[in-house]
Amino acid sequence: MNNSTTMTVEERLTALESIFLNQKEILSFSEACVYTGISRSTMYKLTASKKIPHYKTVGLHFERAELDSWIRQHRVSPHDISSTAE
Repeated sequence: MNNSTTMTVEERLTALESIFLNQKEILSFSEACVYTGISRSTMYKLTASKKIPHYKTVGLHFERAELDSWIRQHRVSPHDISSTAE
């Protein structure tokens, strides 16, 4: 069931360790997918529609701080517990 585009947990962990150990400010497309947990196909759609900040040089690149900011802009607030208990 595992195909070549699906990363195993171990592969994803190795990639994440690499990202954090190197403390890279600029991430490649693959690194950005691992860092955000966004699939490659969804990331391509987000970049094509210019919904996520990125840089297009030889390939697609992402600034870690901009990804963090983009993620924070998409916060969903929880419901007020007291109003749902009534």
